[in-house]
Amino acid sequence: MERYIFTGVVAITLLALGVAFFLPSSAPQGPLYLPWQIEKTASGSTRVFGLELGSSTLGEARQRFQESFEVSMFANDDGKKVVEVYFDTIALSGLRARVVLVMALTAEQLNGFYERGVRIATMGSGNRKVTLADSDLQALLALPIASLTYIPRSNLDADVVLARFGHPAERIRETDSKEGIEHWLYPLQGLDIAVHEKGREVLQYVQPARFELLRKPLLEKGALISG
Repeated sequence: MERYIFTGVVAITLLALGVAFFLPSSAPQGPLYLPWQIEKTASGSTRVFGLELGSSTLGEARQRFQESFEVSMFANDDGKKVVEVYFDTIALSGLRARVVLVMALTAEQLNGFYERGVRIATMGSGNRKVTLADSDLQALLALPIASLTYIPRSNLDADVVLARFGHPAERIRETDSKEGIEHWLYPLQGLDIAVHEKGREVLQYVQPARFELLRKPLLEKGALISG
């Protein structure tokens, strides 16, 4: 059974947020948890901000970020469901950002959460937003993270991306975007950086083995401009 469920919900949610990236003038003391510090693990996954995708739990993320969060489930008419966790503001190594986690859940777990949901609201897009039962919120703390999206608070332009992450393996331009959004893809690191001409960047981290699940819909709706 496919363990990780990916939908377009995260991308739609993130593009509505006005965010950017702050680069400090001097490195903070102590352990660093910076967005370009991506470590390959023995299992073939990656670790970023001290969290290993596919293994580290929501409870570990809460301990790392030391901030409150909001949990929501989204479902669409195609039967796809996803549980997302929002940290409105985190501060790691002097950098402030929003973070969205997508939980790694089986179809059985997702269906159970949906059936036990205490409130269902229909959104303008037709998707349904589900408030989880308290018992499922508690259980979620022990379950692993599938992907992590980092939404920096201040500007991260193309030059900074190149300096910190290097040249991407591919670049895909969103053909229906009025903001000139390009996705810079780093498959070995499991990273997609959405670079905006107006300076609103979004970094999405997935397990490298699952990278094609992220890349495929971008190619279907965009144009490959390098790679």
